[in-house]
Amino acid sequence: MRRIFRITGKLIKNVIFWFIVGYFSFCTAVIVRPEWFFYHPDKTPSEINKARADGYQAQRVEFSSEDGTRLHAWYTAPKGKKPIIVFFHGNSYKIENFYHKLIPLMREGYGTIIPEYRGFGGVEGRITQKGLTDDALATVKYLSKKGFKNAQIVLYGMSLGSHMAVNTAYQLGYKKPFRGVILEVPFDTLPNVARKIVKFPLPIDFLIKEQYDNISMIEHLHAPLLVMGGEEDKVVPVELAKTLYKKAVNPKKIIIYPNAGHNDLYEHKNYKDILSWLKDNEKNRP
Repeated sequence: MRRIFRITGKLIKNVIFWFIVGYFSFCTAVIVRPEWFFYHPDKTPSEINKARADGYQAQRVEFSSEDGTRLHAWYTAPKGKKPIIVFFHGNSYKIENFYHKLIPLMREGYGTIIPEYRGFGGVEGRITQKGLTDDALATVKYLSKKGFKNAQIVLYGMSLGSHMAVNTAYQLGYKKPFRGVILEVPFDTLPNVARKIVKFPLPIDFLIKEQYDNISMIEHLHAPLLVMGGEEDKVVPVELAKTLYKKAVNPKKIIIYPNAGHNDLYEHKNYKDILSWLKDNEKNRP
């Protein structure tokens, strides 16, 4: 019996030891290599000919980020005095997976541009918060060089791309606000997303250094704001979008789709609501 207790005790100690080793190894990996956990890029180049065949008549444009990283985007020019919409995608896939969301907007005469980030879709570079936000800023600076003013630009961010939209509006639009900001399935901060999703006890604030903090900037945005969320979103719980919306200043609007999740707002025809909101903004412009 004593021998059984000794063997059992040794097994328990080994289990505890390896649990502690695994726990601290996981925590260290999250801190050192966050891209392993928070980003799921498709690194193969996107095919613009496929997009054109589907009706997205874009041209490929190239420019550089602040650190010299060569970037590219798909661009369609606006018709008449319509504004241009900059679409920032989230932490997964590549631009080839998202251009369909812009086709209805393009058909109504709005210009569109969908940039690719470093580490995605054949663009070189390591994915970091600074890198992604710099790439987003570089896109709008490229448009500025083409002659677009902030008042002609609508920033549209989906999921993690919501931070690229919010940060760009905050950094470049404080004195000269943008035409509008659209946030699809956004969040307040990345740690709050992790807290909602991860049920295992982890020191979230200590582990997640790249916080993608939208909540601290949203009240400083002076552009008309549209927030869109899915009530059944299992990736970014909709209450985080609601929290962000509450902190924002007017003019603002929120639309929550009762049966929608994270990636299917297009199937719920959210583009119709975007077009309606854009037209309403035109009527209300001074």
